[in-house]
Amino acid sequence: MNNKDILKQYDEIKRKKLTKEERIEIYNRFDGRCGYCGEKIDIKDMQVDHIVALRVGGTDTLDNMICSCRSCNHYKSTYTLEKFEKQLQEIPNRLIRDSAIFRIGLKYGLIEIKDKKVEFYFKKI
Repeated sequence: MNNKDILKQYDEIKRKKLTKEERIEIYNRFDGRCGYCGEKIDIKDMQVDHIVALRVGGTDTLDNMICSCRSCNHYKSTYTLEKFEKQLQEIPNRLIRDSAIFRIGLKYGLIEIKDKKVEFYFKKI
């Protein structure tokens, strides 16, 4: 058994199966929006993320769970909120470095980089 399989087993053992009522409670707590980006999502598309990942010591309790869209949940992975925020802030620099299409879009004024700090939706509500 490799490390990935061991971690998967660990997650499955520790992860709580949410009831329909608990999912609705989490969804309503964030007004039907992703707690990270603020995008409106249908409850059927909602993913529940652990704010502090189980793998790094987070609890499997409702107060550590957040309504999340698929892309934010996937990108955050097991990052801390601070690391997630830092990774998001670095996206323009990585796109400039890694994407010729992005650089062309910038040259022609089709894309604009904003000097903006990442603000998570859940911190605003």
